[in-house]
Order: sequence, then structure tokens, then C-alpha cells
Amino acid sequence: MTLSNPWFVAALIAVLGVFHLELASRFLNLMRLGKPIPGRLAEIFPEGTMEKIREYLADGAKVSGFQDGVSLAALIGVWWAGGFGMIQAKAETFGFGPVTTGVIVIAVIMLAQTLLSLPFSAWDTFGVEAKHGFNRTTVGTFISDNIKSLALMAIIGLPVAWVIVWFFQYQPLAPLYTWLFLAAFSVLMTFLAPRFLMPIFLKFSPMEDGELKEAIFALAKKLDFPVMEVSVVDGSRRSSKANAFFAGFGKTRRIALFDTLLQSHTKEEIVAILAHEIGHNKCRHVPVTMTLSLVEMGVMLALLGWVLKSPDFFAAFGLQGTPVGMGLVLFGILYQPLGIVTGLLGLWMSRRHEFQADAYAAKAVGSAQPLVQGLKRLSHDHLSHPQPHPLKVWLHYSHPPIGERLAALEAVRV
Repeated sequence: MTLSNPWFVAALIAVLGVFHLELASRFLNLMRLGKPIPGRLAEIFPEGTMEKIREYLADGAKVSGFQDGVSLAALIGVWWAGGFGMIQAKAETFGFGPVTTGVIVIAVIMLAQTLLSLPFSAWDTFGVEAKHGFNRTTVGTFISDNIKSLALMAIIGLPVAWVIVWFFQYQPLAPLYTWLFLAAFSVLMTFLAPRFLMPIFLKFSPMEDGELKEAIFALAKKLDFPVMEVSVVDGSRRSSKANAFFAGFGKTRRIALFDTLLQSHTKEEIVAILAHEIGHNKCRHVPVTMTLSLVEMGVMLALLGWVLKSPDFFAAFGLQGTPVGMGLVLFGILYQPLGIVTGLLGLWMSRRHEFQADAYAAKAVGSAQPLVQGLKRLSHDHLSHPQPHPLKVWLHYSHPPIGERLAALEAVRV
């Protein structure tokens, strides 16, 4: 574990580089809050609202900054104290084979990361979100959600990890087999998650009959978009922020609306927001996004297969031999910068898709105004950044900034 080891240098640059990149984007984003608000956004973000946004985003950035700093310090501390070697040696004392030992290592490190993030999650939920009027999560719900998440990680994540470790431990074509396995698993979870996983955390209730339900089914019929049911989700148990999503494929499609969306938006706005979501389907965004994800996953797994064959890679983290389970964890450190680069393409494509879905929705409902009003209300109510810095947008925004979306909608010819 010295500077003569290129893997050690690459990992150190990756860790410090990503930390400082995030730090710079956070700082530049906060600085942009001092810019004058253009006329198009003035009605959404009057000065009183801007004061709230500045304080909200500054508080959120403080939590993120502290969390990143503590995580970096913990990683470097464990790394340079030989902690990864100690964890591996301890796991091997249980006498299991290399695959089960690798899964134990993965479980221990994932659990440690989860526990390390819990105080910051609580700070964000009961500090920042509560201070600014968004949080409705009780301590009991917070604890329950985290216990459920850990249980699902153990029940689903550990068997998946066991299969992946087995492939890379024994199969020469491990990257290909793992790619096929994860692709199939992703498709399976797309079907199972809405039915069996989401209800563990959220309560889904059938929407009551009325004008809104009739308008939703009329829109679906008009756009030839089969919908099996419309559900209302108890999002208000955790946050005052509004949301909506589609789940399922084909004739099993389900529309889920957060109760907070129903409370804060008009019927016309909700229909326009759903037309936007239908637009993603009609514009074939889902298969495009899945294809891009599969390509990225293939590149990552190919690199992983190459890295796991290098004893010097493991030596850079104070390990002897080439233990696959630990290698899977440590590869994530090295992959961070490349992951950001590949993520830039995915985020750019996602923002482009949002523009297309906006245009589709405007044409579907016969006017851009309902969606415009809905987006304005969401941005105002969620205290969104009116003019985020381009670096922050490139790194994290899957949706275009509100100003760009409104300008594009104004140009749509219905």
C-alpha cells in the first residue's frame, strides 16, 4: 500500500477527486442563489420564497457536506489502518468457503456504511426537512423503514451477492454471466417491486370514484394507454412533498398518486402531470434508458473482471491474495470517477426525455398551461433551486431546471 502501486494512486485520486468535485458543485450551486431571478420565474420565486430556498438548500448542503466528510475520513481511516485486511481475516476464521466468506465481507461493510449514514439521514429528516415544514415522518416510522430496508437487503441483496461472487470466483466468463443474471433480475424486480416491495413501505388505496378518476381513465383511453387501476399512496405520512408514478407493464399498468399531490394540485394539473408520465412510455424512453443502463453495466462488469485478476489491486488496500467478495466492494471506490462520466450521459438523456415528455403532455391535453402551472406549483412548494449551477445539473439533475422546462413548454405548438 504505497505510492509505487498504481492501483493505490488511482484509488486515492478517485476518492479525493470525487469528494472535491461534489464539494465544488455544492458551493457553486449555493452561490447561484444570489443571481437575479428572471421574469419568467419571478412569480414562482418572490423574495420571501427565495429566502426560504436559500436557507433550505444551505441547511441541506451542510448535512451532505458533513456526511461526505465523515464518510471520507472513515474510508481513509479504515483503509490506511489495514481495516480491510482485518475484516477479510476475521471473515475467513469462520471456516466457510470463499463464496460465503465473500458475502459475509460484503454484508459487514454494507451494514457499516448503512449505520454510518443513519445519523445524517435522521439529521436531514428531523432537522432540515422538519425545520422547513416538509417532514411528517415519526421516529417510529423512521426506525421501522430502516429495519425493513436492512431486512430486504439481507433477504434479497445477500443471495444476489452470493451468485455474483460465485460467478467471479469460479467462472471464466463471469462478467457475461453476471450481466445476464443482473439484467434478468432487474426485469423481474420491475414486476415484483410495485406488488410486493413498495407496499411494505407505502399504503396503496384504490382511488375513490369521481371527476378526477374519470378524467384519468378518459386520458388513458384517449392516448391508448391501458391502465388496470389508479391508487392513492399515503405519502403524507412521511413528507408534504407531492409525487406520482406508474408501475407495471402492458395491461398491468398502475397509476399511483401521492395524497399530497391530490391535496395541492388541481384536476387539470394532475391530468397534465400524468400525461407527461404517459409521454415517457409513448416516446419509448423506458427501453432507451434500460438499454443505456445495460451497456453501462456491461462496461462496469468487464472492468471488474479485469481488476479482480490483479493482486496489486488488492495489495493497494492492504490485502493478500485476490478475495472476490472484498474486491467487489473495493472496486466501487475505483469506479467512482468513471461512474460519474457514464452517469453524465444518462442524466443528459434523462433531461432530454423530460423535454419530450413535456411536449407530449401539452399536446395530449390540448394546452401547455396545465403542466406549466403544475410545474410552477411543484417548484414553489418543494423550494426548488430556481437557477442551479450547470455543474450541479450535469452531475445530479435527471430533470431540467424549471426555467428551461417552462421556456421549452412556451415554444410548444399545440
